[in-house]
Amino acid sequence: MSTVFFLYLGHFALGLLATLFLVPERAGPRFFKLCSAIAAAMLTASVYVALRRYGLHGGANAPGGPLYPAVLASAGASLLFCVLYNRAAHFAWRALATPLLSASLAAGIAGVLVGTPQDQRVLVAVTDLSSLLLLGAAAAAMILGHFYLVVVDLPIVALRRLTILLIAALGLRTLVVAFALLGPLAAGLEDARRVALGLWSPDGVFVWMRVLFGIVGPASLLWF
Repeated sequence: MSTVFFLYLGHFALGLLATLFLVPERAGPRFFKLCSAIAAAMLTASVYVALRRYGLHGGANAPGGPLYPAVLASAGASLLFCVLYNRAAHFAWRALATPLLSASLAAGIAGVLVGTPQDQRVLVAVTDLSSLLLLGAAAAAMILGHFYLVVVDLPIVALRRLTILLIAALGLRTLVVAFALLGPLAAGLEDARRVALGLWSPDGVFVWMRVLFGIVGPASLLWF
C-alpha cells in the first residue's frame, strides 16, 4: 500500500502542476499559489511515505526496484522546485515562475519514467501519464471553477482548456485500460468475467470499480 500511496500522491501533484500552463495569469496569484501549495503538500507526503517504508536505499517492492534511489531523488527535486515556484508566484517573480514550474514537472515525470518496469515500460509509462493527466485536469478544473466566483473577468476559455484536457486524458485512460483488458496481456479480464457471471472474485471487483467509477462515471459527467 505504501507504493500505491506514493504513486497516487505523486501523480496527483504532477498532474495539478501540468495544468497550470493552460491557465492564464488573469486567474490571479492566489490560484497558482493554492495549486502549487497543494502539489507541494502531496509531494511531501509522497516522499515521506517512501522514506518511512523504504528508507533511502529501497527494498522489496520499492517504487522503481533497484532504481528506487533515483525515483526518490526525482521526487525530492520536484518537491524543491515546486516550493520555489510557489514562492515565485507569491513574490511575482515572473521571470522565474515558468522555469521553476517546468523544472518541477520535468523532475517528477523523469522519476515516473525511471520507475517503470523494463519488461512493460511503454504500457506502464502511458498508464502513469494518463493517470497523471486525469487526476490533474479534474482537480484543476474543480479549483478553477470556484475562482470564477471571485475573479469576475476570468475568461471561460481557461475552464474550457482544462475540460478539453480532461476529455483527452479520459480518452487516453480508456484506451490504456481497454488494451490491458483486451490486449495480449488480458490483465484482469478473467476476473472481470467471473464477477459479470455472478461469481466472486476480489480482483474482478476492482476491475469493475476501475471501469465504472474511473471511466464510465467521469465520462457521463463531462457534458456538464
